[in-house]
Amino acid sequence: MNAKNLIAAVSLLTAAGSVLADQTYPYVEHTNVPSTKTRAEVIAEMKQPVANTEYVEHKNVASTKTRAEVRQELAYQPVGGAEYVEHLNVATSRTRDEVRNEAIQAAKSKEATKGTTFGG
Repeated sequence: MNAKNLIAAVSLLTAAGSVLADQTYPYVEHTNVPSTKTRAEVIAEMKQPVANTEYVEHKNVASTKTRAEVRQELAYQPVGGAEYVEHLNVATSRTRDEVRNEAIQAAKSKEATKGTTFGG
């Protein structure tokens, strides 16, 4: 690409960028807007409490239900389209070493299928 083409491309991009930037967000100056309230009215308004705001501290709130009651409720209420399932003390018949060996074999077989239509 020679220098003429490069200069022409840069000038077109600069012109297009400035045109688009000018149309997007017009600047509005708010410095000379006359106020409808006096300084004393504004200060008095700021000293009044804001309506409909209340700070509530939820610290150490005692529950009226037992843990079992809450779990029973969750078991029958769908959460996000799915049911609550508790996975406590799930027993397996395989040992940790068997699971580890199975994972190693799966990783090896995945490496062996690379390059085929099914593998990565």
